[in-house]
Amino acid sequence: MRIDIYIFREWLKIFTLAVGAILGLLLLSEIYNELPGFLERKAPLDQLLLFFFLLIPGYLPSLLPICFLLSLLFSLATLHRNGEIVAIRAAGISLFRLSRAHWLAATLLALGLLWLNGSLAPSSVEQSRLIKEQVKEQDLANQSETIRGTTQDLAVALPSNDEIWFAEVYRISSNEAFGVSISLPRGDDRVRYEAARATYSISKNNWTLEDGIIMELPGGSGIPASQIQFDSMELNESEMSPTVLFGFSQRPKDLSLNQLADLISRAEGDPKIDAYRTRYLSILSTPFQFFVVVLIALPCALGSGRSRASGGFFRAIWMYLAFFALTALFTMAGQRDFLPATLAAWTPFAIATAGGIWMYRRNA
Repeated sequence: MRIDIYIFREWLKIFTLAVGAILGLLLLSEIYNELPGFLERKAPLDQLLLFFFLLIPGYLPSLLPICFLLSLLFSLATLHRNGEIVAIRAAGISLFRLSRAHWLAATLLALGLLWLNGSLAPSSVEQSRLIKEQVKEQDLANQSETIRGTTQDLAVALPSNDEIWFAEVYRISSNEAFGVSISLPRGDDRVRYEAARATYSISKNNWTLEDGIIMELPGGSGIPASQIQFDSMELNESEMSPTVLFGFSQRPKDLSLNQLADLISRAEGDPKIDAYRTRYLSILSTPFQFFVVVLIALPCALGSGRSRASGGFFRAIWMYLAFFALTALFTMAGQRDFLPATLAAWTPFAIATAGGIWMYRRNA
């Protein structure tokens, strides 16, 4: 038990330093890139500080696995250099017994990353982007009377409800769409709503349309049979949500886990949804990287002899980079519908796990 505590403590010191150092560099890079824009738009200091603070949870899912690999290799190399690994193995202690602390660390980090991906990171990413868009929109509003928003010229269809939306401008900070045209089925006919503004109510789960007209289109034709003007009305027939309306204008990697889940559930059947489903499953599979890291790092780092151990360090790095490239390749195949999303997300882990188990058993 004392050996486990000692090995875990030695790993934890290096892991903490690695996370702090790399996270600091990433934040400095973001400050360098983003600070001039915030200062130019005269953002309040509290929003500025909150924005950079909220970036931290968004970095951790991609940062933790590589920091775990580096810290594991460095801690094992230190033990090997001091002759402690040789002494432990000479005492008849198996590789699994020696690596129990590392398997525990991998389990804790995997659970922590599941929580990060499912809760903290998505909300932090959404809030940081919201702050950036609010500052941008406020600055544009002060410069011009023209309505500005997060994105423009949206066209989104919901196959499940046979619903089509067009919006000239969408503003994510206030869940508002301007210059909207909405086409909905009504029996064998269709009805089209055109409005100057549509605002989404989270509490009511519906849209409020303002300053528009309702057109009945018999048989789905483009010629309206009647037109009714309105000042304001609630649209309860629509299944469209702000996430879907805004999501399809964004790349899959730019959406959080919560946004991806909402988009997938509401836009089932849309041919574009495969890319978003692949990204969603890829995020969920990320925590299993920690177990792949242990399977790769231990056999490479615990070689017999100093030269083999030093060579094992670089061999483990190259193997992890190969795993990363394989993951990117399968993700791209899933997003382009060459492979099913589930297969694209989990196949790299299956290949890496099989290879890691083979290497691990050779050194056990």
